[in-house]
Amino acid sequence: DEEGTANGSNAKIMKRKEKLTRAQRNKQKRVKAEQTLLKERKQHKQFMHQVNEVQVHHKAVRKAEAENRERQLEITKLRREKKARPLGKDVWTGLSQKDPIRAPALPVALTEELRPKMKNKEGGDSVGGGGGLRTVTPKGSLVTDRLESMVARNMMSKRKTEGRRVVQGKKRPKVRGAKGTEYLLI
Repeated sequence: DEEGTANGSNAKIMKRKEKLTRAQRNKQKRVKAEQTLLKERKQHKQFMHQVNEVQVHHKAVRKAEAENRERQLEITKLRREKKARPLGKDVWTGLSQKDPIRAPALPVALTEELRPKMKNKEGGDSVGGGGGLRTVTPKGSLVTDRLESMVARNMMSKRKTEGRRVVQGKKRPKVRGAKGTEYLLI
């Protein structure tokens, strides 16, 4: 050891393996054969388990495909129904279902709104006589109603603008009606 370190090599001295007896070699062969046999059995067992699992997976795939087919049939049915509906019908109900808060008021004034309230002699309110067309206060806007009708008939598209608009460093004044919507001709 001292000579090996003096030469600058840190090599370890390798021990020679002792020669095995015939009985030891036979024992090693038997152990190795048993290990390979166990390994083969384990692989065969895993393979058989996978074969059995194929049926379970196949059943799950068939079920998923059937659900997907049903969903596709339902979607095509809904698309056909949507195409069969005439455009521009029930614009007001459609708008009120989409956004009930911003839905426009009824385009026609109700009878209570037509007749102005008058005071009777006892001090209570009573509904007065009939009102003429000149006394009717206008409701809604012809332009926005017409634009909504055109959107419903796919003659225009409606898109939302992002954020607040600033014009020359000042906030743009608030506009009555649908805020931040623009109409685009198709």
